[in-house]
Amino acid sequence: MDEQFRVGIVGCGNHMYEFLLGTLKWTPQAQVVAACDTDSAKLARLTRIYNVPGRYTDLAAMLATEKLDAVIMAVGHLSNAPLIRAALEAGVHVFVEKTPCNSAAEIEELIAIQKASGKSVMVGFNRRYMTGYALAREVSQRPEFGPVRMYHSQFHTTPYRNETIFKVNHVIHHLDLARFLMGEITLTHVDRVAVDDRRVGYNINFVSPQGGIGVIQSASMLDEIYPMERLELVGNGRNVVVDNIKTFTYNRPPVMRKDAYRPVSMDDAGDALSWNPSHGFYPRFSHHGYEVELRHFFDCLAAGKPPQPGLDDSLLTMRLLDSMEGLLAGSQGQASAA
Repeated sequence: MDEQFRVGIVGCGNHMYEFLLGTLKWTPQAQVVAACDTDSAKLARLTRIYNVPGRYTDLAAMLATEKLDAVIMAVGHLSNAPLIRAALEAGVHVFVEKTPCNSAAEIEELIAIQKASGKSVMVGFNRRYMTGYALAREVSQRPEFGPVRMYHSQFHTTPYRNETIFKVNHVIHHLDLARFLMGEITLTHVDRVAVDDRRVGYNINFVSPQGGIGVIQSASMLDEIYPMERLELVGNGRNVVVDNIKTFTYNRPPVMRKDAYRPVSMDDAGDALSWNPSHGFYPRFSHHGYEVELRHFFDCLAAGKPPQPGLDDSLLTMRLLDSMEGLLAGSQGQASAA
């Protein structure tokens, strides 16, 4: 844990500036020594506020000069692939924000390069590390919960630039979360509703390997100010609900109270368990998973273990996006034939 890693930042936009870089205060083994962005104004803002000494507008120059151990990358799926490749070929570990690439084919190419390099690539599907969803996974795997029979998630947002970007950058989060909680799911049907190219919604139906059924509902029709995210897992006479990311409830079968004349009391073995963060306490971290996933990345590097999810794992999520596209195309073809 005392090992120090020389880290470079790739992409100095709002996500890196407001979220990712600040979470490294919980990861003392990460020493940020340089940052790179083609936008000199974004580069100057980030390096000034975070006191990063090395400033570059060209990744090749940063990799050649700084002798880095790892990079943290947040530039967007359209540009990620060549940057990940350059880092791996320079012998540098990579943490890349989701979505890692533009297509499953791009990830397959990068997997071959990664294996040849001997370096690690971790993809930032942060919902796997969010407190509420991590609790949902832990509870749903307890023997008393039983296999998850039903799954329902809602994941809404504001109007996107276009439908393609909405799917690749937003919907993919809950496709990955469903895999994380339910195993290697198979999509069975997708319904679509649209106001225009920026305001689109889907119901995505799937089955799990254990025989569970689920639906992911996602749309770009609301406003990010509103609570937009919810998950429910139904098991053996009990369920788990994660509401608005930070409120977790585990509803368990209570002991039957047949005597109406006895005072009601809490049943420690059966009544609901609830967790939510105190907003009055000085915040240590956000519960959005960024702190935990980056700490996991560097802890794994120090231990010589591959951090998760890696490219192999993320490839399966990208293939679900391809499956969704195929189901949408099929339903549109049936509608045209009708």
